[in-house]
Amino acid sequence: MNLKRWIETPRNIKHMLGMGAALGVAGGAIAVLGYFGLHRDSDGSFTLNPNFSYTPEVVVVGTELEGMYLAQRAKQEGLDVLILETKAGLGGQLLQGEMLYLDGTYDDQGQPLAQGGMKELFRQYERGDIRRKADFAGYFHRLVDRIPLEKSVVLEDVQTESGKVVELQYVNRNGKKRSVRPDYVVDNSDDASLIRTLKVEPFQGLEALYGSKEREYMSATYMMKFKGVDWHKFYSHFWSIGKAQREHLYGPETYVDANIAYGFPPIVSAYELRNKEWLNLRGLNILNQGNGEIVINALQVYGVDPSQEDTVQRGMRLTREEMPYIRDHLRKHIVGFENLELNGEPAYLYIREYNHYPTEYVMQASDIMSGRMFWDNVSIGGYFLDIQGSRSNREGLAIGRPDKYGIPLGSYLLKPYDNVVTAGKLVGSSAVAYGSTRIQPNGAIAAESIGVLMAQMQGRSLKSADKEDMERLHNRMESRYGVQLRPQKAANKIAHLSEEEKRSLDAGALTLLPGNTVAKHLPFTRIYADGRELPFRGIKPLVIRGMPWVPLTQTFRALGIEDAKYDPVAKRITYTEEGRMRVIEQPPVHILNNFVLTEWAWVADALGYQWQWNEADHVLTAHKAFRP
Repeated sequence: MNLKRWIETPRNIKHMLGMGAALGVAGGAIAVLGYFGLHRDSDGSFTLNPNFSYTPEVVVVGTELEGMYLAQRAKQEGLDVLILETKAGLGGQLLQGEMLYLDGTYDDQGQPLAQGGMKELFRQYERGDIRRKADFAGYFHRLVDRIPLEKSVVLEDVQTESGKVVELQYVNRNGKKRSVRPDYVVDNSDDASLIRTLKVEPFQGLEALYGSKEREYMSATYMMKFKGVDWHKFYSHFWSIGKAQREHLYGPETYVDANIAYGFPPIVSAYELRNKEWLNLRGLNILNQGNGEIVINALQVYGVDPSQEDTVQRGMRLTREEMPYIRDHLRKHIVGFENLELNGEPAYLYIREYNHYPTEYVMQASDIMSGRMFWDNVSIGGYFLDIQGSRSNREGLAIGRPDKYGIPLGSYLLKPYDNVVTAGKLVGSSAVAYGSTRIQPNGAIAAESIGVLMAQMQGRSLKSADKEDMERLHNRMESRYGVQLRPQKAANKIAHLSEEEKRSLDAGALTLLPGNTVAKHLPFTRIYADGRELPFRGIKPLVIRGMPWVPLTQTFRALGIEDAKYDPVAKRITYTEEGRMRVIEQPPVHILNNFVLTEWAWVADALGYQWQWNEADHVLTAHKAFRP
């Protein structure tokens, strides 16, 4: 065909004009991206290298998952958002720490409490679509798509005026100095990198509970990665044995299905750590990733301060040294794990806790256990009050299981400043209440809500939000995002407590057991038999109605009886002494944190011990009585 005639054909002229327009748009987009300095980074995120005066309305410091929901919602609601990460890697706990075993939140009826984006993540997680780090990374990067992000930044200075952050100055990874003047700044880091720059003084944490002279945090965790698991064999064996035998071998609350497994305290208690000073192996939380690969949340590291890199690196080194021995132990004791092999390691530790800072409202354990709701709810939370171990208390504390509760806006507003918001791990919470508030679904709902509220408030301080503003937010979250924030009816689990007992609960001194039973775990109870102190791993003795209660299997074993077990069907304890099987009928029993607890008096009577109990000092002394 003659080229001139082809070009002059009306249809082809229209086609060429369309192509030209498309190329023009594409070229314009490339030019705009180039001008604004937006480039796709190697890990899939946008990196902002601004060569212009950029004034975002929201700056989020840190890339923990919760804050990414805030960034996404603020962006969807029309705000300009900038994300700054002080570390070299993105994703914090999720991607760097590889904490891929997601903790769900549920009410007393077993209904999931996750909402919004986290609800969708759990749907894909439970379906098996998201199990591996690459899957989670893909999900993470969809959250931050088209949001400018810089990593490896150094926060140089934060300018404040009249109780408000007005300018944030930083150096990017190319050594260029930048400054931004946002309406709102969010600390979404695991080490309070923004709040520390502001020099806000934290209040006391776990050290207040245990009387420690040094600041104390819940343990960090090294996520263990293995391959070579026969999950079908593991699952089949677990459910093939009888209930009494299964509970004796693996623990009364241990569970296995096609996707996850958790518990196994007898297996954990039988492991001897090489480095007991800094490490602990707690109950196993296992995620089946498919193809014989698993990750396990269980290897805890004490003394980790995420603002001190040397403590993180010490933890990484010590856990790396411990891993081959843990592998060998699991091979020996878990059916289906016989061919277990190491499968790489995470880039960083999973940081569970850092400092607690003053916010407009600080959540207390009594708020959680009473099911309290707030007019300014930004989240409906759940999860039991689970204080993981630390150097002063290796076993940690399982304080109580709430129904559900509200978290107010004020718990995410830093008290000294009008426009500084906290996210995720930095929720305003006592060290005791933090055992529950720290869980990601709780913080994710709050972060989404606050991102939407920022757009609604149009630069005004979130602290000025009134009931009308919160009603608008609740309507918006429900109609557009399907998130219900209005106060709901929740069970009050502490209505039976006195005011003094509620104060003790808030101070971390009580454990709430089923049946309105109140137990004391502080001060710690010490038991001496025949001149030696009995050791306990995973759980310590408690005091109920003034009398000591002890973990069944460990206590019998420490007293020379290896085969003691509780039959939950027959409701009796069986054990062998002097070659004869003996039975304790209808003993008093409580199940706590996957351990069977029974009253010491029944153990002592069965085994022939005389004893004295000093309730004031929480010390029990016993000796074997002579039997003719």
